[in-house]
Amino acid sequence: MIVALRGTLTYWDSARSVLWIEAAGVTYEVAMPVFAGDWVSARHLGDEVQVYTYQHANDRQPVPTLFGFPRLVEREFFRKFIEVPDIGPAKAVRALARPVSEIARWVESEDTAALRQLPGIGERLASTIVAHLRGRLLAESLLRDRDLAGAAPVGPDVRADAIEALVGLQYSRREAEQHVTEALRARPDLDAMEGVLRYVLEQRARG
Repeated sequence: MIVALRGTLTYWDSARSVLWIEAAGVTYEVAMPVFAGDWVSARHLGDEVQVYTYQHANDRQPVPTLFGFPRLVEREFFRKFIEVPDIGPAKAVRALARPVSEIARWVESEDTAALRQLPGIGERLASTIVAHLRGRLLAESLLRDRDLAGAAPVGPDVRADAIEALVGLQYSRREAEQHVTEALRARPDLDAMEGVLRYVLEQRARG
């Protein structure tokens, strides 16, 4: 299985969300999720790029298709997403029109109304996604959208970032502020937003 490609970007079709990468004299066609369009558009033809890939073929479609992602965590999210009944790779790559972090937060907060905004995702399928993936997407929900877009990291404000992340998980701002304050009081060694958020969610899960 081809799990990653590094080579020269030779073609980008934004309408089809397909790019070509030339590597070692061979040109590969890679289907990209819609959310990756900004990442690709920030590159130029002739640039060296790397994408993490998922290769798919079955009896009905014996010719392998490569699905590509700017980061490994996005590829791993895709692998989880296609485990949901009635979501195959082709449907999944069309549905991923929002950043992985945003979709993961919708799943973890059981926000089926938000999930129904994704192409091809109706009410029944949104509920199925939540039932199969809730509790499995914590790492993805902690990602920052600015990182997914490839922007330069911003100096962290751990408390503020953790509060905003909890608000994104459907906590009220007052609850988020209280939980983060309690976490930092109990664990002053936590120096990253991800650690604070994980501690809060673990404490909430224990009741």
